[in-house]
Amino acid sequence: MIFQSKRLKVRKTAASDVEMYLSLWNNPEVMKNVGFPNGLGTSAEKVRKQIASHDNTEFNQTLVVIEKASGERIGECKIGLPNEKEISCPDFKLLPEYWGKGFGKELFDALCKYTFNNTRAQIIETSPNEKNVASQKIAESVGAKEIRRGIYHFPPEMQHFTEDVHCFIYQICKDEWLENNLKIKMIKNKAEKSRICKMIIEALPDWFGIPESNKEYIKGVVDTDFYTAYMFDKEVGFFSIITHLKETSEIYVCGILPDFHRLGIGRKLLGSAEEDLINNGTKFLTVKTLSFSHPDKNYAETREFYKASGFLPLEEFTELWGKENPCLFLVKVL
Repeated sequence: MIFQSKRLKVRKTAASDVEMYLSLWNNPEVMKNVGFPNGLGTSAEKVRKQIASHDNTEFNQTLVVIEKASGERIGECKIGLPNEKEISCPDFKLLPEYWGKGFGKELFDALCKYTFNNTRAQIIETSPNEKNVASQKIAESVGAKEIRRGIYHFPPEMQHFTEDVHCFIYQICKDEWLENNLKIKMIKNKAEKSRICKMIIEALPDWFGIPESNKEYIKGVVDTDFYTAYMFDKEVGFFSIITHLKETSEIYVCGILPDFHRLGIGRKLLGSAEEDLINNGTKFLTVKTLSFSHPDKNYAETREFYKASGFLPLEEFTELWGKENPCLFLVKVL
């Protein structure tokens, strides 16, 4: 499986998917929107050859969309690798019997998340047919905006069975998409703090691999300021802040679910916490993390995050967490 959403999952294509592709690509109702008013007119042999030509990556090839509840194959999609301008152009098609049920929006949401999370794309672009109002609404539902209009002309050798596609070009930037879908809340309920902390750190064994420490974090967060990030109404990350003195606070513990790394959620969470701290008169924010003298690659990424966020290394403590886990103490002036 490549990715999944609430009701859908997406996987690589297999030989057993040929009939679904024939039903989809040879259907005039589906294909008229992309310039084939009579369907693609492809054969099972051509589809098999296309499937066989796929490489080992999930990008720039057709992937199968499956409805979880029924296990039925309901369409296909593509995850577009970004071009030199960091623009990605994903695509999807669903069988007509699954139109009007919200699957298109759910799939496009999931494609945006996967693309922004797993590629260097900063912009996602889609170009629905000007007659395809449903696809236009799907683009707009994720915050995409029309930037221009265009016409796609097929090459001369294809024009006897195709039609020019008059389309709207929509784009959404990564920052705008995150802003539209990310909500940050400060949690007051102590049981909720512990539940969210437990759920997220248990999903991060490469960072939280010591059960005794995890229990301490889950218990300790109840007395901290607890900021939680929600994407699509799901808790995906948190920052727990403890205040030692009026002028000094510390990041007690934090984490982002793996599927939501590299989306800028940590930066947004930290920014929300820092804004409140500054308003409360806090001058310094500190954090302890695994030191650079330890080879762990995951914590190397964590230190890069803190460095990019303005933290400076202050001191290394080799005995605080034991010699096998040297501690790096960092500070940021707010």
